Amino acid sequence: MNKVVYWLAVAGILVGWNCVGPEDPTDGLLEDLPSVVNTTDVFTFTLKGNKFSFDESYDLAMKPDSNSVISTSLIVSGWSGNDTSKIFFINSSDTTYAWLQILGNMTYTSEDSLTTDTKAHPAKLLFTGTELTGTIQFSLIKD
Repeated sequence: MNKVVYWLAVAGILVGWNCVGPEDPTDGLLEDLPSVVNTTDVFTFTLKGNKFSFDESYDLAMKPDSNSVISTSLIVSGWSGNDTSKIFFINSSDTTYAWLQILGNMTYTSEDSLTTDTKAHPAKLLFTGTELTGTIQFSLIKD
């Protein structure tokens, strides 16, 4: 009986020792899984896609006002394929007032001082794409 237990333990150690898990991501991102930070001052959306289709909507935790300056940054790298991804800016009236279209690798930045007209204050962001291959890094920062 002791020999059987001994050999089962040895076999279990050898099998467990030789098992390998998935490769650790070098950039901290998992494929086809968006990473989102949504706080009162910052919103970030990062996605590393491999022919990944998505339709993601996020209500912003930040509440911009007429004294706010909004900095927007978009970096797309490793893009390939025929995907057309879009980012829609939606106000509190649920109306799209601006959008960004992604057709390839790009870098976009802007800094906007908000007015008292709340039609141009972001309340929600919508991210869409069909079979995206590449990395999207988007941030919205309230100063």
